[in-house]
Amino acid sequence: MPRASWRRVLAAALVVVGFAAGGCLTLDPTITAETNDSVVFESLSATEPWIEAGVRVNATLRSTGAAGNVTQLTVIEPNGRSFGTIGVDPGQTTVVFTVPANRNSTIVASNTVNSTTIETVNVTAGGNRVL
Repeated sequence: MPRASWRRVLAAALVVVGFAAGGCLTLDPTITAETNDSVVFESLSATEPWIEAGVRVNATLRSTGAAGNVTQLTVIEPNGRSFGTIGVDPGQTTVVFTVPANRNSTIVASNTVNSTTIETVNVTAGGNRVL
């Protein structure tokens, strides 16, 4: 086998080992959330497959005063623990973050400057978990 082919095989093997070591891979990720009445979120959608126990979410923020006051998004697991936190810059309209895969969670949109919760949204992440 030519040297370049061995490199490709080695690279592919490393990717497979990385997936296995990561614990899982979620294919065809989905996000279900009610955003029709949301003052912060225009839409939430799942992005690419993700390694580990999470699904990547692309959140589009509304053009409202409430959404403009959001400085932080926190994902809370069903057991009440924080799954992750991401800062939101003034004027930012798209935020990408991770929610727990194949579980319910709550996204808390807050203003850390004046310590207020602007909105909470319940989400369900799904997908086909492999490995």
